[in-house]
Amino acid sequence: MPRFLAIGHVTRDQRPGGDVLGGSAAYSALTAQKLGWETAVLTAAGPDFEPERELPGVTVFLQRARTTTRFVNTYDEDGRRRQVVTARADDIDLSILPDDWRRPDALLLCPVAREMDGVSASALEAGAVGAVAQGWLREIGEDGDVSAREWTGAGRELLGVHVVFLSEQDLPEAEIGARDLLTHVPMVALTRGWRGLTLLARQGEQEIPSLPRTESDPTGAGDVFAAAFLVRYHETGDPPDAAAFAACAASCAVEGVGASSLGDREEVLRRLEMRERFLVEGEWDE
Repeated sequence: MPRFLAIGHVTRDQRPGGDVLGGSAAYSALTAQKLGWETAVLTAAGPDFEPERELPGVTVFLQRARTTTRFVNTYDEDGRRRQVVTARADDIDLSILPDDWRRPDALLLCPVAREMDGVSASALEAGAVGAVAQGWLREIGEDGDVSAREWTGAGRELLGVHVVFLSEQDLPEAEIGARDLLTHVPMVALTRGWRGLTLLARQGEQEIPSLPRTESDPTGAGDVFAAAFLVRYHETGDPPDAAAFAACAASCAVEGVGASSLGDREEVLRRLEMRERFLVEGEWDE
């Protein structure tokens, strides 16, 4: 069974009905697990995080901290997210990762609060390597308010990375930022939610349509996309195919709260077929 490793903070995301488990590492590991891979997470979290209960079946290498990183996420009518960080765990310590997990088939670097200082893919021997950009692009103010910042250390922090996952919401001029990142990595996936994504490479760009769905909660959809892309890319070596597959995986995620509606491989492949019919006919049967 292939192995998927995610590195980054698990979080508590505040919602009206109570906190839910969040964080790119949690969403991506659960996604890869749903797709049939063996998965692990390297993270730091407080006493309230219970790995066996909250990430069942996922191997968790846990650095205990005084608190778990906490976010308050709100969305406006256009789907733009405002975030506030109310607590933050310690930086990630790569030294606690055992030798047998330092050669995963797929590796996703996915910080959420700039917790990856000193951690890079070059320290590991992974197959397909991705990085979720958002955690490096966040400035956290004294009041916890999150705003965009310039990624000044991208050249160092992206050593060994094959694809960067960037949302149009991560930067004020995301398309320019995506093209700039091609200086450091071979590919960038610039996602736009239900409007699809642009897959950028040094050889050119390609628009990849999504599978539009009614959104219940978009939180984590980009992380689901990133994990599904790496899984499929490792399996096929075909970036556009991986992007279409990942878009269909993300379409499952937005239909439920947190990680409650993640699709398994059968469901994602079914939606991939639905997407093809939609692109040809403009409609599909549920």
